[in-house]
Amino acid sequence: MRRENQRDIFLIQARLFRLLQIRYDLTAEQCEELLRQLDFYEYIRDCYEEYHVQGDEANLSDVEEYLLRKGWKNKCRMTRVSPYEYSMQVLAIMAAEIIAKDRKISKQKAYSRFMVSKTGEMLFDESTDLWMNGPDYIVDEYKREMKNRR
Repeated sequence: MRRENQRDIFLIQARLFRLLQIRYDLTAEQCEELLRQLDFYEYIRDCYEEYHVQGDEANLSDVEEYLLRKGWKNKCRMTRVSPYEYSMQVLAIMAAEIIAKDRKISKQKAYSRFMVSKTGEMLFDESTDLWMNGPDYIVDEYKREMKNRR
């Protein structure tokens, strides 16, 4: 698979992760556990050719059908989507790419670790204004958090 396709797959995976998290009011930990158990990331990789030409709603609808076929019992509880959500998502993806390169791990693993961190939580909390900073600043915050955990 070409390198640019791998990045596109990662972007679709990250986008759908966050959309599912919002739609079903899941914590990052709950969303990651659900998606890992149900082979979500591999499914998105398999559907790349279709997903990269569709919009969010079509992709999200297909993923929801897939999760239901895999036995997921959902309790839909729609939550308000921040007007800054897309910017926050892009920053999370950019931060994950930096973390992946620094730690020599996959982007998916870096994204998952970032999203379940306090820094990831703060990025998606409008009141912290963390989303107003660049990805390097956000990664520095993440690194400080990880250092303080030790």
